[in-house]
Amino acid sequence: MAERIGTLVRLRRYPVKSMAGEDLQQARLNFAGLSGDRVFAFLDPDHGPPEFPWMTGRQSHDMILFRPRFLDAPPVEQEIPDTDRFSTEVTTPEGEKFRMGDPRFTEFLEKRFDRRLRLRFSERSMTDARPISIFGLATIRALSQETNLELDQRRFRANFYVRWEKDEPFFEDTLVGSELQVGDIVTLQVVKKNQRCIMLALDPDTAASSPHVLARIFQNHEGCTGVYAAVLREGIVKVDDPIFLV
Repeated sequence: MAERIGTLVRLRRYPVKSMAGEDLQQARLNFAGLSGDRVFAFLDPDHGPPEFPWMTGRQSHDMILFRPRFLDAPPVEQEIPDTDRFSTEVTTPEGEKFRMGDPRFTEFLEKRFDRRLRLRFSERSMTDARPISIFGLATIRALSQETNLELDQRRFRANFYVRWEKDEPFFEDTLVGSELQVGDIVTLQVVKKNQRCIMLALDPDTAASSPHVLARIFQNHEGCTGVYAAVLREGIVKVDDPIFLV
């Protein structure tokens, strides 16, 4: 019998890579990740290295303050959504609204960030390493104590936020190599720890940087917090789904 080891308490996706995320009550999970997660991204062809060509909050911190939303979000029942289901509106930090794909928005960002950008769309999530990122609430609590900051969950930009039954900080690290079942159907394999970058040093509401957060993670945790997972069996996940060790 599978052992219940946790509960999915928060589910998030990020329609535009490196911009603000959104909370979901349920989502379709496919082999590429959450449906609608990081389906838009901007390329920085003049500055980004070949292995990481993206324009992100690493280059300009206030990129995380842009708030995208799907105008007619793909329904979870639809395994392969129509392209128009990904139509997205983005609100700037100043409150101006643009549609993704509008050349005026790309021009707006190019002027703001002072670099040439190219928009890319892909129904397959354009993640950095693996389709799904997982973070334990106990880990956030421990990192808050280590850094003397009340760290907002959103800072870690995970897809799954989990309350583990053992409620131990960094418990997710022990699951690398394990298979997890989320709810009745979805199965994941935890494949690696998440090597962190400057993004988690940024306040999700102000983009203010706290470099000592990242420094403490490198000092105490080899630069890693949270884990990545691959999808072995597709399906729908919901907030409050139980998580089992297969």
